[in-house]
Amino acid sequence: MLFSCPHCQTSLDVAPEHAGQNVQCPACGGRLKIPKNAVGGGSQNPERKGWEEKDHANVNFLMSLLIGTGISVAFLAMMIPFRGGIGSLFLDRGWVNYAETFFFFWGIVILAMKWRMIQHQKRAVMLDLFPKKLGREINIETVSQFIDNVYKVPLTLRDSLIVNRIRKALELFESRPDNGEVTTFLGAQSDVDANRSSGSYSLVKVFLWAIPILGFIGTVQGLSVAVASLSMGDNASPDALKQSINSLTGGLGVAFDTTLLGLVLSMFMSFPLAAVRKEEDETLTMIDVFCTEKLLPRLNDSKRAASEELIEQADSLPGLVTSLAKAHETFLINLNDATRQLHDSSETLNTRLAAHQQTVEATFAHAVKKLSDTSNEIFLRSGTELNSSFQKIATGIELINKALGDLGQNKIPEVLPEPPPKRRLLGFLSRK
Repeated sequence: MLFSCPHCQTSLDVAPEHAGQNVQCPACGGRLKIPKNAVGGGSQNPERKGWEEKDHANVNFLMSLLIGTGISVAFLAMMIPFRGGIGSLFLDRGWVNYAETFFFFWGIVILAMKWRMIQHQKRAVMLDLFPKKLGREINIETVSQFIDNVYKVPLTLRDSLIVNRIRKALELFESRPDNGEVTTFLGAQSDVDANRSSGSYSLVKVFLWAIPILGFIGTVQGLSVAVASLSMGDNASPDALKQSINSLTGGLGVAFDTTLLGLVLSMFMSFPLAAVRKEEDETLTMIDVFCTEKLLPRLNDSKRAASEELIEQADSLPGLVTSLAKAHETFLINLNDATRQLHDSSETLNTRLAAHQQTVEATFAHAVKKLSDTSNEIFLRSGTELNSSFQKIATGIELINKALGDLGQNKIPEVLPEPPPKRRLLGFLSRK
């Protein structure tokens, strides 16, 4: 819901979890308190104001810190009577073992609190959120009754993952009756809850990493003390030598005990961490299955086929049958007219195509005939000219043969033309 900042008049989008809290304006930086009645539940029904949702994955940081500190102090106090044995492992090895013990019990407290929250979520799955008396399906007419039934859930179980998810899905369906949108919302909400659950183990994972690292730090510290205790002069007395050996063994004891304690505590923390994560994953899967198998099949967004709606209207309204018959008759008449026009257009198109084809064929035949006549004329003219040239050549050769015969008989012709030069004769023959 929109809320106006009293300092700079900036419009702020206030979430339900901000109701009754002091927040800082992102525009001017001023502090302002959001009234409890300024944030509604987001429903169309004014009587539904929703409820403040808590964090279902992360435990209270301050409470877990205080409980972890108290348990750590109590445990170390219990080790005082056993200081000669196992108690020395926790009390006589320096600050590293104290830190390892504190991180271990703090992580165990966080896992125990998460286990309790998970059991609360599992109990909420057993609620009958869709009673049969309200109907077998959830449609636009009955969804408000199902939402009101969700608001009747006891306060101890109302603020749970499954109840909040079902309430939001039903309110979304009430405002926009669409099964697809509700399915998308449930999938997105499932991813949000899974990511939030995975991120809630970040601090415990840090403890699981820090405890063995602290053990290695204690090892380095103990070894440095042991090596420093060996620095003695040449004339060391037996008492100094004894003291040096005691320091050496003490440093080695710190080195090995801190590593041993760190590895043991990290191993002991790994088992409950895996068990709690598995339990929470199964709970989230159970909630997803509940929404998929019990909520979605009941939703009916009334998007039925048009034929079914017409049949129902025809049964309920007698005059609708006559209207539908007239509309059907008009549709058939218009359809026949359109079919007739389409048939006429098709015949006209076929006639034009046939005439066009005849024109193309006649033009093509005329062009082929003209090309053939032109080719024949060219070939005949070339043949005539070639024959005339061959005749002229033959006449010239006869004259030459005759002249050569007369020379062979020693006859001198009365009038002999001047013989052309050989080159001229060859040129003449080549021109022919």
